[in-house]
Amino acid sequence: MLEPVDFAAAPLGPSLVPDAECGTGPGRLSQGAYRTLRQLERRLRTGALDAVNIRDAQALAALGLAHHGRGGWRPTSDGLKYLGEHGGEAAATV
Repeated sequence: MLEPVDFAAAPLGPSLVPDAECGTGPGRLSQGAYRTLRQLERRLRTGALDAVNIRDAQALAALGLAHHGRGGWRPTSDGLKYLGEHGGEAAATV
């Protein structure tokens, strides 16, 4: 018999995903969130308005890597730092 799941005890907010789910190493972002962060950085650098996945952008905001303001979604300084530190590793898997 299956054990009942207590959804009230489960965390509701976004979180980092395990290795098996994203393939970018321990404590790293999912591929979708990483791709969204790269798109936000590209938007900041070039002005190109590529569409972003809103759920991934919201997950990044909850982690402090992006924010939404009058100009739309933008990476935070922590988000840009994350890309600088993990750009080469994750780019190969995305």
